[in-house]
Amino acid sequence: ERARTELAAMATQGYARPQEVTALQADLRTAELAPVTLGRVAAAADAGQVLVAAPVRAISNARILPDELIVPAQPGGVEIAACRGEYESGSFVVLALEDISGLLVTPTDLVAGDAVIPASAVDVKVVKVWYQAGRGIHDLSDRILVPELLLYDDALVRVDKDEQHNYLRSTGPDGTHSYVLCSGPTSETLDGVRPIDADTLQPLDLATMRLQQYWVTVRVPDDATAAEYVGALRLSSEAGESELPLTLTVHDFDLAPAPLTYSVYYRARLNADDEPGINSESRSAEQYLAEMRDMAAHACLYPTIYQGYHEELLPMALELRAQAGLPTERLFTLGTSTGAPQTEEEITALRARVRDWLAMAERFGYERLYVYGIDEARGERLIAQRAAWAAVREEGAGTFVACYYGTFEAMGDLLDVAVLAGRPDPDEAAKFHGVGSEVFTYAYPQVGPEEPETFRRNFGLVLWQANFDGAMDYAYQHGFGHVWNDFDSDRYRDHNFTYPTVNGVIATVQWEGFREASDDTRYVATLLAAIDACDDAQVKAAGQAWVDALDPQRDLYEVRAEMVGHIKACLGLD
Repeated sequence: ERARTELAAMATQGYARPQEVTALQADLRTAELAPVTLGRVAAAADAGQVLVAAPVRAISNARILPDELIVPAQPGGVEIAACRGEYESGSFVVLALEDISGLLVTPTDLVAGDAVIPASAVDVKVVKVWYQAGRGIHDLSDRILVPELLLYDDALVRVDKDEQHNYLRSTGPDGTHSYVLCSGPTSETLDGVRPIDADTLQPLDLATMRLQQYWVTVRVPDDATAAEYVGALRLSSEAGESELPLTLTVHDFDLAPAPLTYSVYYRARLNADDEPGINSESRSAEQYLAEMRDMAAHACLYPTIYQGYHEELLPMALELRAQAGLPTERLFTLGTSTGAPQTEEEITALRARVRDWLAMAERFGYERLYVYGIDEARGERLIAQRAAWAAVREEGAGTFVACYYGTFEAMGDLLDVAVLAGRPDPDEAAKFHGVGSEVFTYAYPQVGPEEPETFRRNFGLVLWQANFDGAMDYAYQHGFGHVWNDFDSDRYRDHNFTYPTVNGVIATVQWEGFREASDDTRYVATLLAAIDACDDAQVKAAGQAWVDALDPQRDLYEVRAEMVGHIKACLGLD
């Protein structure tokens, strides 16, 4: 019924916005799988069970809400396939057929003969549904329920459906708890807030005919034996215990590195007093390290740095990045900017700043430093940077900046990395490649929409197929009011891949989708290498034909499975 309403609205307006198409596709898939859901519910009720557990796709734009019985459930158990060293996610829902107290999900070891992947490699979180201001970053007029946060403790955020408000738990230094409003038009209530999630999954209560979605992430050990592993997700409560099968297929090949550079605008700077910052701008060392490790775990290996030049804080930030395992091929800094200096004195000062940064980057092993230009400049403001960009290059650094189509004609000969807004255009990529430069994308979409499938598709195979060199979306976190309140700005919705806590970071479903984008490009790079090494002419031709015909708008789960099939065929692993 909702899909019919959406189609009628599109017909009336004569066009469809991308997010309207996304919503329609999700609803159609939910309707398609409705018989699976209803069949499971009926069977469980007939058997006198207290709950129903069913797998759903993790990287999907379908929004599973607590009070909607019809969800895109799939038959069987949770099935995950991945390579050694890869993170891969699955998901499932639990529907309570009667009130359930103390529901807790515990993974078992995954076993394949004598090979065992320990339960510690399986991470389970709840998907928290809360109120947000809309779908797109400009949508400020709605108040809709959205599945977004991945939490160990569902009680970190309380949702009042009668008031349509969110309340964030604050934990004082003495361990006492209080809840503060985080969905009002202003955010005075959030002054001094101290959110802290649990370290492990906590039990929760589930009312009759209410749904709870869970998120399962497996980190496959680097030395795992290729096999199909079998385990379970144990669901225990005061009413008893049941299991949902969990299978993990570890492929018998290793993934190539991502052929694209994955970055994100990371705004936070270290605090001189090392106090935690519950905002998008400041961090303690503990928070900073947690977020750098989160970047590494999500394949976002080259986050920008906003830390200004400081003899103590900048080395600390770079050291924390090293501790997190981030690579040192390139460093993108917004801690200094080219600006648009015109006088000899101003150019000399810019050169000195660049030399300081180059020395610091070299001290920490960075091979290439890039200095930011004037953000999103056009016309005369863009051209006014020519002398500055030339000076930066002469000192041995590179230039990068967020920009629009048309920048190449004005500044292409001086711009090393163009971060272009919107849909990636292969013709634009060819222009920059023609002068030895790179082209990244951002704002396709800008961070904000809680749509993991969109981020996976647009920053993965779509970007690769357009021959772009990387992604640098905006932003890891940017709160336009308070970072935990989506309703306190009249400018934009907050741009959050993640949310800060006192001692760590809260991931989101859209952030998981961004990781899958990188993984998709790794699979296609692995396939291309396998095709190149293949000695069977027929298999080689079939693999290349598949790559040539690849449509990134297709079902990405099917695309991934087909890539795996061609990789195995080319490597003789069938």
